[in-house]
Amino acid sequence: MSPGAPIAVLEGVRARDGAGEAGRPRGSLFGAAAALGPGVHAVLGAPEDGTLALAELLAGRAAPLAGRVLVAGRDPFRSASTRARIGVLSVAPELPDGVSVASSMSVALRARGAPPTSAAALLEALGVAPLLARRRASLSFAEARAVELALALGAPQPLLLCLFEPFADVAVTSLARVRERLRALADGGACVVLITSSTVDARALADRIHVLDRGAFVRTEPGDGERLAGAPVSAAPGAGKPDVELHVLVHERAPDAPGARALAAALASSPSVRAGAWEKGPGGVSSMLRIRAADREAAALAILDAAAREDVMLAAISSPAPSMHDVRAATALHLVAVRPRWPFGAPRGDAALPPDAALPPDAALPPGAALPPDAALPPGAALPPGAPPRGPVAVAAFGAPAPPAPPLPSPPSGPAPAGVLPAGALPAAPGGASGGQPAAEPPLADGSPRAAETGPHDGR
Repeated sequence: MSPGAPIAVLEGVRARDGAGEAGRPRGSLFGAAAALGPGVHAVLGAPEDGTLALAELLAGRAAPLAGRVLVAGRDPFRSASTRARIGVLSVAPELPDGVSVASSMSVALRARGAPPTSAAALLEALGVAPLLARRRASLSFAEARAVELALALGAPQPLLLCLFEPFADVAVTSLARVRERLRALADGGACVVLITSSTVDARALADRIHVLDRGAFVRTEPGDGERLAGAPVSAAPGAGKPDVELHVLVHERAPDAPGARALAAALASSPSVRAGAWEKGPGGVSSMLRIRAADREAAALAILDAAAREDVMLAAISSPAPSMHDVRAATALHLVAVRPRWPFGAPRGDAALPPDAALPPDAALPPGAALPPDAALPPGAALPPGAPPRGPVAVAAFGAPAPPAPPLPSPPSGPAPAGVLPAGALPAAPGGASGGQPAAEPPLADGSPRAAETGPHDGR
């Protein structure tokens, strides 16, 4: 495997989990595709989006219904040597059988070729060494997940770490140790996949955040998560960065002392602040001021300057992480921005060409392909059946006059050859000049066509 090559690859994967009632699926994957290289990747989504099914596939514990899953070029479901180099933290603890934690960890370590004596060192690294002497059945849910996380982080020469909610329901003394270990493994060339529904956890460590929405990867954002809850830049021409939100905790010293109300009034005229709202906390001893701005640093400086000018005591300024509701709303806007827009009534194709696509002369488009509006159609290339029409789409507004028709070209002088009509002339249909149909009414005075009656109706 070449340096920088993808480690975990999903190609058109369809799968479903069995976490619902009576073994029914709770979530599914529908044609999911991704290529994850070395580094820390956060997959952000809920079980209903297919995160449980994704965890089972990457861990090699299930095979897809369709498509392919590869880890370092091999199918993890069929390759035991590949699974031995995958560290797994499942949604529920799945420790090997054993009376004690020590015996259970020994089974797991021997299965992947590691010495059983390393169990104590793995637990010590997370600060949970006392668990080694415990009976396996006496462990709580969070303690069992801590033991499983220690085994995952100790995988020999790890290719992939697939961790489901590694910062929730895990009885470790310090989550900072976990983050440090994950970062060290990623820097060493491993692919670390954090599957989570927490935007806080996704932003805390990930290099890239991949949004899994209803069974498909629909967005990839930088690890800082700055655009997770913002509209995509491509949604509108010239649109800038999305707004950021700041929470300002204000200490209310006395009823007559300046507080959040005075700070909000001072920030109303600041060019660095776009909107703000405040509310009092319990007991009236503090208030929360919520600020929306285009630039976090400029807004923070404006808040500090206004607080010093108005003699307002600040307790904290923080930047909250977006909720999953915010991410879903922004994802809906993102999909509207990136998916091709189809004229009303035009058939939808199964394939779309990128905006900068170039076709060679006499090229044939696949059936149902969509050519972008700004792509040039080369000479001799024909649109496929079912493709949307090219050029501007005429939309008739009810009650609006139609634009005047372009003038018809002048017919050539002299008699037309037999079988050839002058430009703009319509052939006569059998049975009369109009082929048995009523002749077209002349246009109105303003140039708009007359509406043809089709019979009585109730519309008004």
